Amino acid sequence: MEARAQEEAPAVAQLPLLAERGRFDEVLAALTVDEAYKSDARVASLINDLQRYHEHEADQCLQRQKAYATAVEDVSKRLQEGKLDEALISAIEASNVATSPQATLEDPTIVQLINRAQAVAEEAEQSGDWLEAMNLYRGLDLLFDENGTYRDRLNRAIRHVRVLRLYAPAELDRMLAVRSERLGKDQPAPARPDEDSWQDTVRGVELAMLRQVMAQAARRHIDGGGYQPLLGGALDAMAILAESRGLDQTFPGLGDPKKVSEFRRQLASLRQQLDQRSGNLNFLEAAALVDRIVAISAQTVNLPEAVLTYELTEGVVNSLDDFSAVIWPREKENFSRNTQGKFFGVGIQISIRDDRLIVVSPLEDTPAHRAGIRAGDVIVSVDGRDTSTWALDRAVREITGPEGTEVTLGVERLGASDTLQFKLKRAEIVIESIRGWERRPTGGWDYFIDRANKIGYVRLSQFVPQSAADLDRAINQMEGEGGVEALILDLRFNPGGLLSSAVEVADRFLSSGTIVST
Repeated sequence: MEARAQEEAPAVAQLPLLAERGRFDEVLAALTVDEAYKSDARVASLINDLQRYHEHEADQCLQRQKAYATAVEDVSKRLQEGKLDEALISAIEASNVATSPQATLEDPTIVQLINRAQAVAEEAEQSGDWLEAMNLYRGLDLLFDENGTYRDRLNRAIRHVRVLRLYAPAELDRMLAVRSERLGKDQPAPARPDEDSWQDTVRGVELAMLRQVMAQAARRHIDGGGYQPLLGGALDAMAILAESRGLDQTFPGLGDPKKVSEFRRQLASLRQQLDQRSGNLNFLEAAALVDRIVAISAQTVNLPEAVLTYELTEGVVNSLDDFSAVIWPREKENFSRNTQGKFFGVGIQISIRDDRLIVVSPLEDTPAHRAGIRAGDVIVSVDGRDTSTWALDRAVREITGPEGTEVTLGVERLGASDTLQFKLKRAEIVIESIRGWERRPTGGWDYFIDRANKIGYVRLSQFVPQSAADLDRAINQMEGEGGVEALILDLRFNPGGLLSSAVEVADRFLSSGTIVST
């Protein structure tokens, strides 16, 4: 028996590698070849789990085939009804359960849908209905996710909708109403009356910021494309402004067809010169071209300089990767709060539900928590001012503030007949980036998802300066409560954060090698 075990040891030694590669059938075959393995309770448990996995996999395959057939049938039905949005959703569901996504794209029913959706999206573009175009291109983009066939068209439509949302929300509301009526849906609520205006968005924006962004992107972005593609993106942004209908109520110059035509003609001339340029532009040449765009605007449609700067800069950044962005003056405070892991406020998470400002959760050991504010409370006033028309950003700005200052929240609570008043003193609030499996009744986190088998669980919600240290504390706590043999690190919905913090966390799990480089 000992000799046999020694002969089979090399095969057993390969089992972890086979499991890592997902070859579970081979692992199961190796474990069941000899009855001797079954005498080990842990091996027997593993064999049982693998057998169940095999059964579930076969059942899942059958279920996927049924789901695919149902989804394609629904595509045909929605297509006949003219409900292209819903048909695209069903097509995406079919692709998600198909054994071959490419085969899905070649299915005659799906091909018919793709051709029809593309034709309608192109018609919407021609008529200026960028909302309809965006929704259809988004569905097509998700369907063609692997090759990005519709990515550029979707991006263009999204940029048009962004411009309308910022500068002509009434026009976007009109498009939403028309779309809802066509789809037989309830009329959507208009934009909240107190949403930040475009003037708030561009306040503090100066032309020097655009030059700084261009210089940083040209010198430091990993693609290293120089100034030409950045300026191409800037000119694209100007074209989108000129093409978007409904902006003339905000910028009268865009309501004059002759001025708009001349604006577009001169921009097209600049774009042609840029495309024909041989050799790389330097910073002074790039800055001169920006000045030329500003001058063309002043001579034709006369857009405010802050708007020009904002849109040109957004165009520059749009020419980079999907994760590059400019943090504008009005966004700086919120950005700092999210990346530094702390801010000054009362310690509540809030959201807008049914046009009411709702407390999602008070943070533990904060002024709001100690004062007795609860999840589900409705904040109806801040320092006596009604919040019914406030956007979420404004609510955050009004409730947060310098350390030690006071703010009074008027709260409606289920079961309370009168509005409750909470006078709170703002304090430093440290964002909790590390969470465990469940809260303990006495406070703090229980990090064990399976205490008997010493399996820990840590959810890392974002990378802030204290993330690595908090992770160390969580692991030390588990070590002090009996030890941890396996750890689930949950990064779902983590939007990112500080690169240095991400490197620190990764370093906890890697023993050698480069973690990140450019």
